[in-house]
Amino acid sequence: MSYNIAVVNFKLPENFDEAVNLVNPMTDIDVTQIESIYKEFHDEATKIFPCLSSLSDDEIDDGVWCDGPLINNFTVKAPVIGFSYSKVEEALPVIGNLALDMGLSILDWQAGKVYNP
Repeated sequence: MSYNIAVVNFKLPENFDEAVNLVNPMTDIDVTQIESIYKEFHDEATKIFPCLSSLSDDEIDDGVWCDGPLINNFTVKAPVIGFSYSKVEEALPVIGNLALDMGLSILDWQAGKVYNP
């Protein structure tokens, strides 16, 4: 199990249900090239919390992400990133603020909230 958020490069509707209806279909639309803002966000996020694929076997349990390589999560119109539940409290505020500071919006399914920069 993981705690998942979508990170998108457009302003989301403030209404959670409207945002879900907009984002959910986009999580399945593949892109041929990762958008530069998503690549930049990925690079900054993995500087803070390294990708699981870059961790040694001894370090893997300390990783915050639920899968890797994390860059693969950005090959769709609405990227979804997941955190290990044990690391959500530590990582979500940091990564959420990073996204917002970069002008990205967040759809948080578990909290039922939308965050726009």
